[in-house]
Formats: sequence, structure tokens, C-alpha cells
Amino acid sequence: MQTQTMEKNIGYLEELEAYQQRISNILESFTDGFFEVDANWTVTYWNVVAEELLLMPRGKILGKNLWEVYQDAIPLRFYTAYHQAVNEQVSVRFEEYFPTMKLWFEVAAFPSGEGLSVYFKDITPRKDAIHLLELEKKKYRDLFNRSPFPQWVYDRATLRFLDVNEAAVRHYGYSREEFMELCLMDIRPVEEQSVLRDILNSNVRLDAPNSTLVRHKKKNGELIDVLVEGNSVDFEGRPGRMVTIVDRTAEIRAQQVTEQSIARFDIVSKATSDAIWDWDMVTGKIVWNQGIKGIFGYRQTTFNEAWRNSRIHPDDRHWVMERLKTITLAGGKRLKIEYRFLCADGSYRNVLDRAFILFGPDGRPVRMIGSMQDITERIKHLEKIERQNAKLMEISWLQAHKVRAPLSNIIGLVNLLKEMDQDQQESHEVVARIARAAEELDNVIRKITLTSR
Repeated sequence: MQTQTMEKNIGYLEELEAYQQRISNILESFTDGFFEVDANWTVTYWNVVAEELLLMPRGKILGKNLWEVYQDAIPLRFYTAYHQAVNEQVSVRFEEYFPTMKLWFEVAAFPSGEGLSVYFKDITPRKDAIHLLELEKKKYRDLFNRSPFPQWVYDRATLRFLDVNEAAVRHYGYSREEFMELCLMDIRPVEEQSVLRDILNSNVRLDAPNSTLVRHKKKNGELIDVLVEGNSVDFEGRPGRMVTIVDRTAEIRAQQVTEQSIARFDIVSKATSDAIWDWDMVTGKIVWNQGIKGIFGYRQTTFNEAWRNSRIHPDDRHWVMERLKTITLAGGKRLKIEYRFLCADGSYRNVLDRAFILFGPDGRPVRMIGSMQDITERIKHLEKIERQNAKLMEISWLQAHKVRAPLSNIIGLVNLLKEMDQDQQESHEVVARIARAAEELDNVIRKITLTSR
């Protein structure tokens, strides 16, 4: 009987050892670290993964007090959470950083008999990834909020705003909370809301950035012209579009004013045959009307300052430039000057150039608008009159000097014949002299006749 009882006990022990071995094999096969402590916090089990993660061989930890070996863990959550599990007989789960090992652990502990069983695993790579993600999110937030341009993210399905930056809040007048209650429809003029969907469907490509010029409405009702540039993004698991807004209202208004100015310029240009020009003295660009083609034969209407200067006659160029320089330095607002200007065919035309000079706030000339009139025919007419006057002056001189001299001689000789005796020899001599004077007078008259022609 005693022998049978002993055999049974031996069987039970063998079965217990086998069971314990199976449990040990299971615990050793875990990819998580595992250890057990009794009610006095004495380590009773320490698996191979625990050895690897904590760099602690089981031979040095089994039978030791956990907190005596890991005193640096007492200030951390490991200590408080383990004691909570034992005292309250509850399971606990938590994550904690262990500075000694420079590792993050995810821990699950639960009461086991009179002690505590603890599973733990290294989650440092996951934490590092989360940390990097947080850094990227912070970088995104910084870039997003510090952008000088209004930016927002909207939901592609509902068109509701998911996020807006500080520039958008300032520019549109809505608070961030107010923006979060709005959708794209709410910032569009009423007359354009019906076509918004068509614009989104036709102009927005999900696989590439897009830009569209549209009109938006601020909180105060002001309408602005904006360039919308967008990209498709995944925003916290929702399909969205990240949009950057460039307000081009001032630029478009200025362009409209310029177009109106150009229209007036064209009307004036059609009403005159002069070559009208507009010189931007900052950029050097000069825009001409069609008069530059009609007068000078140039097909192009936009040139630069260097081109204009090179067309001034070389003999006129220096003093023309000096005259312009003198007037602008003196703050003069008007210029009137005559010079010769080169045509496309290589000939020169005489021009009367009249201009008005505009100055900037710093007193420097910034713009000059002028009208170039062709006075070539007038100059030719004046030159012709001057030539005729010269001929008349010559005729007058001939009459006053050349004609009167031989005539005076003839008159004197005639008077001499009247007074002298009728000696034949002297008569012949007087006659000869009269003949010479008459011949001289005849030559002068001929010359006068030729000159008058």
C-alpha cells in the first residue's frame, strides 16, 4: 500500500515536472519579456527575452528582490503600477520609458497566486516613429501657421474646412472657430456658388497641383480676386485638399486701370498722326502708338531707351541728351526740343518732340509721355525761304552796288560830253568809255536776271 502511494506520488511529481516544463517552454517561446515575483517581490521566474531586453541573466536575478536590483525603477510608473495590481488585485497596462536602458516598454501585469506576473515588450521603434511623426506634424504646423499666405485644408466630399492657418484668419476676418463651421460655398459670392462644383470637377486634378483664379468673399462682404493653388492630401484619414491663397486683387485692379489707360491712349493715338510715346524711366521700356510706323516706318511699337537714343542723329544726340538731363535735374516737367530722327529706311526726319515728365516721391523722374511731330516739310519750306531771301539779298546788293556804279559812269560821261569842246579825238575817247560802261551795265543786268531765276 505504501509502495503504491509512493509510486503515485512519484507519478504526480513527474506529471507536475512535465507540466512545469511545458509552462516553461511556453514562457520561453514568448517574444515578450516575462517574469514573476512572489508576495515579497522576490523574482521567481525570468525568461530569455527578459534576459535579452534588460541585459540581466536569470542567474543574477532569480531569488533577488526586484526593487533591490532595479532601484532606478522605483521613481517610475513600474513601481506604482505593480503595487496597484497587487494591492487591488487588478490587471494594469501602461507604457513607460526606462532611462537606464534607454528603452520604451509596453507592460501588462496581473496578480498571479500570491505574487505578480509581468509581460513587457520593447516599443522603442514605435515610440521613435511616433516621435518623428510628431516632429513632422509640428514642422507642418509651423510651416502652415507661419506662411504669409492664407492656407487651409478642406474635405473633398463635404467642402467643409478642416484646418486654417493664421494668415487666413487675418485675411478673411473669420476666427478659426468660425472657419470650422463654414465650407467653401460660404466664402464665394452668391452668383458664383452654383458653378463651384463645376469648377472643382473640371479644374481640380487629384494627382497633380492645380491653380484657378476665382473670387472670394471676406467676412465683411468685401470681394477679392484670388489665385487658388491646391494639392490633394490625406488629412487625419480624410481625403482633402490643401490650398494656398494668393490675393491678386490689387494687381488685377491695377491691370484694369492700365487697360483703361491703354484704351484711352489708343483713342488719342487714332485722333492724331503724331508718334505718341510712353517711357517708363525705371525699366527703360518705351511704348509707341502706330505713329511710329506711319512716320518712321517701324513695325514694332515697344522698344527700350537705348534703341530710342541710337535713332537720334549723331550730330544732335549729345545736346539732346544734355538738354533732357538738365531739365530733369532741375525738376522741370515739360520738354520741347527739335532734332533729327532715323527712319527704318535709313533716312532722317526732322521732329518736334514735346513731353511731360512725371516724378516719384523721391524726386526722381519715373515716367515721361510725349508726342513726336514730323516737321520735315516745314523745315524744308523754311530752308527754301531762306535760300530765296539769300538770292533777294544778293539781287539787292547787285542793284545797290553793281548796277549803280556803271550807270553813274554813263551819266558822268554824258555830262562830260555836254561840257567839253567837240574835239573829235576826245569825243572818240568819251564814246569808248561810254561803250565800256554800257557793256558793264549789260553784264550786271544779265547776272541779275540769272540770279532771279
